[in-house]
Amino acid sequence: MKNNNKAVIKKIINRSLKSNKKRNFFITTAIALTTLLIASVFSIGMSIMETMKMHETRLMGTLAHAAITRPTDIQVEKLKKLSYVKEVGTGNYVATVKNTPQMGDMSLTLHYFDTTEWENLRAPAYTNIVGTYPQKENEIMVPLWVLEKMGVDNPKIGMEIPLTYHDKNVNDGLPVDKIFSLSGWFTSYMHIRSGNIDFILVSEEFSKRLGKTAETDGAASVVFDNSKKVSEYCDLLVSDLNLSENQNVKPVPVYNVDASTIKNSILALSCIVIFLILTGYLLIYNVLYISVSRDIRFYGLLKTIGTTPRQIKRIVTGQILKLCIIGIPVGETAAFLVSFAAVPMALSIYEDTKTGTVISFSPIIYIGAALFALLTALLGAFKPAKKAAGITPIEAVKYIGVKLKIKKRMVRPERIYPGRIFSFANGKPFKMAFRNIFRDGKRAAIVIISLFLGMTTFTCVTTLITSMDTDNYVDSYLESDIVLINNTVSGGLEPKQKFDSSFIEKIKTLSGFESLRITSREWMRLDYTQKDFGKYADMYIKKYGGEGLGEDYLKDNFSGILVGIDKEALASLDYSSGNPIDIDAFDRGEIALISTDTPELFENVDELTIYPIKNTDETKMHKETEGKPVKVPVGGYVPLFFERVGFSAAPTVFVSNALMDSIYEEPVIYKICIDVAKEYEKQTLETIKQLTDKDYEISRRSKAEAREELREGKIIMYILGGGISLILAFVGILNFINVMSVGITVRRQELANLECVGMSRRQVRKMLIYEGLWYATLILILVFTAGSAVTVGIFNLFRKQATYAIFSYPFIPVFLASLTILAVCIITPEKMYRTVIKSSLVERLREAEY
Repeated sequence: MKNNNKAVIKKIINRSLKSNKKRNFFITTAIALTTLLIASVFSIGMSIMETMKMHETRLMGTLAHAAITRPTDIQVEKLKKLSYVKEVGTGNYVATVKNTPQMGDMSLTLHYFDTTEWENLRAPAYTNIVGTYPQKENEIMVPLWVLEKMGVDNPKIGMEIPLTYHDKNVNDGLPVDKIFSLSGWFTSYMHIRSGNIDFILVSEEFSKRLGKTAETDGAASVVFDNSKKVSEYCDLLVSDLNLSENQNVKPVPVYNVDASTIKNSILALSCIVIFLILTGYLLIYNVLYISVSRDIRFYGLLKTIGTTPRQIKRIVTGQILKLCIIGIPVGETAAFLVSFAAVPMALSIYEDTKTGTVISFSPIIYIGAALFALLTALLGAFKPAKKAAGITPIEAVKYIGVKLKIKKRMVRPERIYPGRIFSFANGKPFKMAFRNIFRDGKRAAIVIISLFLGMTTFTCVTTLITSMDTDNYVDSYLESDIVLINNTVSGGLEPKQKFDSSFIEKIKTLSGFESLRITSREWMRLDYTQKDFGKYADMYIKKYGGEGLGEDYLKDNFSGILVGIDKEALASLDYSSGNPIDIDAFDRGEIALISTDTPELFENVDELTIYPIKNTDETKMHKETEGKPVKVPVGGYVPLFFERVGFSAAPTVFVSNALMDSIYEEPVIYKICIDVAKEYEKQTLETIKQLTDKDYEISRRSKAEAREELREGKIIMYILGGGISLILAFVGILNFINVMSVGITVRRQELANLECVGMSRRQVRKMLIYEGLWYATLILILVFTAGSAVTVGIFNLFRKQATYAIFSYPFIPVFLASLTILAVCIITPEKMYRTVIKSSLVERLREAEY
């Protein structure tokens, strides 16, 4: 007849928990740490992913996956019926806004969206929406940042907003002044990504009055039923809609990601998950394995009174389940607090988080973390429970906590002396300690791996952070100590000479001044021939949608930007691929450079015929060159976005400032780059701030300000990365403390026997300290060899994304961490031995009899 002994097992579980408070603390801490690691990493990871997803959506200004240019009404209707399309909206360009000086460097257009486009695709990408979409012909809806640039600090519905707009097909391309009524406003983030490019919304009535439609000047936005198949669906649209040569399907950049990037992300995530599983498993398994080993006699005695192996397994797993009830909620609470504080801190590093942050407290994360920690705990308990259930009562009585492997050794005659035989250990404590470590190889491996993982992670994180050299980063992205930009040169404004000769003289007289580089910018027209520029024109039309630019039009209007620079600006170019530029010839004005990333488009161009254009009535040319073409040989190429001066229908051409000065009396200066002595950098910056801060037509970038921002971000990364590393290191240290403390406890009889055969307590203590030192030595050898190799490998991967990084091994942090490990490894055995020897030698020997 089967006995129902659930109540007895429950009582044994509870009493066992009460009698092992120290062990319970270690196991509960292990479970809580595992839960904390899993929940916090996934919560922070999900929060960052959701924030970045929202960030990308807001920067794009739409939820759409792709857009079809110039769709016909028939194509729009067909789009709505396709099975893989969820939403379809349309919108179109209406006109270009002419900036005021106060608006600065902006590029604004008037746009119209239909109801679906606005309500379902655009509005969710904006925040702080006030008012309604324009309905009347004179109503507009304006982004808040644009209103602020206009000087409107307190917008009100119905207030008048004067604008000047123009379009080549409206009013013969001449500017039109109009007073609009403000119907609403919203916070837009598109200008962060696009460099101050955005749009003002107008009504359907206004769009129609100017003759603008989606078919002539717009696109249809599409949301697919699966965001992972955007590339595949875009290819389907080409055939399903029977698109013409003048129509394109353009995926939103966020979804235009290649397969290798996705695979790398999945691989990185998988590695993190596996690492967390391994860390949690090792921690819980180690604590339980040693705990069960210590109580093995107890389980043997239970077997003598009829307890079955299955019941013993229930006792072990029952203790774990009860401790999980405490450890998992503690870990999840800690993870909640860590995520709440860490996510905004992590994302505050990036300027892009102006779009806001999302802190993900999804129940799935915490339920999953709890189940994962529970599963890890049960897996960690499985083998120790099996061990407890499988041992016989006789084996349990003889169990001393370690496996003794007797190896036969030949003793050479010359090694034998009267009354003394020299063994391998030869009685020396440090040799005995080394052998003791590997008497239980599995236990030693767990401790070494745990501490190795923690130390290696700490080294990797610290190396990556210290390698993010702020000076090198700033030097990589800012060409000079201080850069001043003339905002009137771009954005549709009438160019002004903001940096005239008197301004430049003031800069040159500043304390610590070393050098100054000038970038000037004017307009020009090139002689167009199909032979020379046909390939380029075809590429431009296909990529930027200039279908109206026929050959006849280009012959008379092949205009672009002419840029003057000093030869020092070319010093940053990379000539490793060949075709170096003759810098001296360039400086003398003997050659010109074409701005492009595809030089093969200009393989037939040997010489440029440049016709300078008077951009404004104030543009002054030398009388001897006015109206005359300037012929300059092509001497090479620079990157498409070199000096960030923009581009137009014709390629941007770079010439020396000497050549620019020979054409124009005073070419408009677009940018000046100022270098000063290091000790005067902050002083000069403050002086320049006083000169330019109140001038909306001048913007500034400086290395000093950039460094300060990066320094703050670096501190935050230290806190986050160091925090994770410390948790992992703490896991390893906890494993070591537990191994040594329990190991010494279960070896009470063995240590007592050593004292019986003549070994002093001092020698035993020394042997145990040596054991700790051997652990520390082996761990540190692995850290400085295999760990360093891992660190270098991870840095090389990181370097591909962050080219500004300079490898910097964190000697001081690693040295301090190594000292900590040494201290723990030395102190723990000594302290635990003190607790063991509180009882007398006789009492310790008697313990073996029970």
